[in-house]
Amino acid sequence: MSLRLWTLALVLASAAGLAGWMRWRNAEAPPYEQDIALSQPAQWRTLPAGPSAFADSVASQAPAVLKGLGVPEGVASIRRSPATTDSTVRWVMTSDVPDGLPLAVCNLQLTRLARRLGGDVVEAVEDRNGARLSMYVGMDGVRTNRITLKRNTRLDRLQGRVAIVVVDFGNQNEALIRGFCALKQTITFSVFPDREKTAWIAEQAAAAGHGVMVYLSMEPLGYPRHNPGPNAVLVDHPPEKIRTLIRMARGNLPQATGLNNHMGSRLTEDRKAIGRVLEAIDRHGLFFVDSFTSPRSIARSVAEEMGIPTGRNAMFLDRKETQESVEQSVEALAEMAGISGTVIGIANARPATLAALERVLPKLEKRGIEFVSAREAVR
Repeated sequence: MSLRLWTLALVLASAAGLAGWMRWRNAEAPPYEQDIALSQPAQWRTLPAGPSAFADSVASQAPAVLKGLGVPEGVASIRRSPATTDSTVRWVMTSDVPDGLPLAVCNLQLTRLARRLGGDVVEAVEDRNGARLSMYVGMDGVRTNRITLKRNTRLDRLQGRVAIVVVDFGNQNEALIRGFCALKQTITFSVFPDREKTAWIAEQAAAAGHGVMVYLSMEPLGYPRHNPGPNAVLVDHPPEKIRTLIRMARGNLPQATGLNNHMGSRLTEDRKAIGRVLEAIDRHGLFFVDSFTSPRSIARSVAEEMGIPTGRNAMFLDRKETQESVEQSVEALAEMAGISGTVIGIANARPATLAALERVLPKLEKRGIEFVSAREAVR
């Protein structure tokens, strides 16, 4: 038997180079022991990598990956594998999957998780009806985790998760800052690291329960005619200079858990340059969001190759600086989330943006959209 054409096309297009092989099998899941707690908390990556640490990290983070795709929280079950079954497998995860979520998409995202943590997929097995997928992930060809996903036509997919990153913070008046902080739905403040109110804004945002990121200037196309401002990272900067700039930025924003680029259309197209930036980011344990200021940006793909948690801006929400336009853009972003599961959008810290978010976020939340920080949205 062969995979249905749509599944095969999606897997080949999205997961080229996927380790292991696909083969048909109708097999009953092995008996599981009772649920027990993970032996270590979730981590971005296991460094230094080891099979046990890798297995624990996959087990702790895989449910979040499924939730990000629209699987309701609590559906995934994680259990220790019995010593008599799959002797090298440490953890087993089973989960139903809503009918509208292709198993191939789950496969792709779980593969990305395994690779980010230093391992890979050892084997992937789908039944002839495309209703069940079994995966083994591990390190160096040794299986450490078994994941079984089953299609459930009665399970409703989540409406979607939206992460709104508001950028350009640094010099705004206090009333505007307090207005963004007062939003009841989670957003993420992306703050210039070297502005007058940098420290105060980050403190206020974190105290209000919102996410905080570094908004780092990078070289655009047309530089120096288009000037990214002081302390920007340039394509020809040596690694030591880049590490210094990011260390300074991180020192000024200790609340930040991630970073995204201001401008940067030229730098994010350059593999060597963005690689040096991402290496410096990784030293501080930060995630990276590609602002996607250039359609030729390779920043997210390079970050994925390096095992850095990453995401990409799906839409600039305020290309037209009016409240009505921003509301329409946020609505469109929510529709994208209903398809993709989790999306990230970027807006600027302006009065029209605040007014739009105050009006539209509560309505979307009532419709089932979940608003999350950028840290929760990256994979």
